[in-house]
Amino acid sequence: MVPDDSMQRHEITVPLDAALAQRLRALAAERGETLEALVRTHLEAWLGDWGQRVATHTVRPGETLWAIARRYYGDGRKANVLAAYNAIEDPTLLAAGDVVLVPEPETSDAVPPGESAYLHGLEGRGGEYLMERAGKPGWVLFGEALSGEPPDAAGYADLADRGFGVIVRLEHGPSTLPPVEHYEEFGRRCGAYVRRSGGCHVWVIGEGPNRAAARPGGARDGAPITPEDYARAYWGCREEIRSQPGHEDDRVLTAAIAPWNTQTRYAGNPNGDWVQYFADVLALLEGHLDGVALHAIDRDPDPAAIAADHSEPPPHGERRAGFRAYQDFLAAVPEPLRGLPAYITSAGPDLPWAQVPRGWIQAAYGEVARWNLTQQTIRCMILHRWQ
Repeated sequence: MVPDDSMQRHEITVPLDAALAQRLRALAAERGETLEALVRTHLEAWLGDWGQRVATHTVRPGETLWAIARRYYGDGRKANVLAAYNAIEDPTLLAAGDVVLVPEPETSDAVPPGESAYLHGLEGRGGEYLMERAGKPGWVLFGEALSGEPPDAAGYADLADRGFGVIVRLEHGPSTLPPVEHYEEFGRRCGAYVRRSGGCHVWVIGEGPNRAAARPGGARDGAPITPEDYARAYWGCREEIRSQPGHEDDRVLTAAIAPWNTQTRYAGNPNGDWVQYFADVLALLEGHLDGVALHAIDRDPDPAAIAADHSEPPPHGERRAGFRAYQDFLAAVPEPLRGLPAYITSAGPDLPWAQVPRGWIQAAYGEVARWNLTQQTIRCMILHRWQ
């Protein structure tokens, strides 16, 4: 996708207010220059030598513009820089063998072990060979329950060594968190598990704490997990995890909040708004977090529904009702935290996978890849597994 002729002349139209245009024409007349020459001279001085140091990258099978930006800039959001420099209008049309020019690369190093430059991923072992066989190792998500006897150490290093990204979700089991009085112990268990388990540096604390089914004591009799409760548990787990040797810089993610679930209501959120729950957790953590986990579930298996912006009925009419509910969560992230990555740890239609090629997966990944060009980075989207 390299431009055919780097010396080809291009016209760029920039709207100017009347006063600025008047001043430019007058300055060009005073200096005896054409307006074009005057503007070009000043643009070249302003630009300096930026963009003259260029790396050449040949696209690998399944590689996205976001992954290339992640590799050379350390930030997938700079995919828009690559799109602009290479005049790429639709990044989903990027194909293996295409050449992408990378202006002012910061590094050519691969992503760190235990992470993946790819967006795609699967839940649990058993399907990673498909990604490996295609030459594009993505992400693998594991869920671990830490109640009862301390679990044995788990080995994830084999996946990290083969280029896969590894994410482990830590829960109490069967509830996502233990009773409040056991939060400190749960944090220590998380730290001990991390210390004994190699190959993973991205951890999620809990799953859908706003669901009644996630409560300690069960959906019927269990006490709700309020944002204050969850923030306290997360804080303790993060401190324990990052205190372990070799894990000081690990990413500890907040739990994915269940969209459309109104079961946890509290002062300030009488309708159980799921996005408000998420926002309240972030506010309580005061910036002491490393990223967020999200769900992207579609109630309609039709691929065309992925891009729909249907709303929930009142009193939640401002919330999206379909796949794009993930955008409501990201819109609630405070501006100072929007440099943090988001990880979609469960994605798919809200029903068992059909054994027919509907195109849902391709459409969903295309949607998220386009989002990544201009918005807060989504590092991965992991397809959920139905037993």
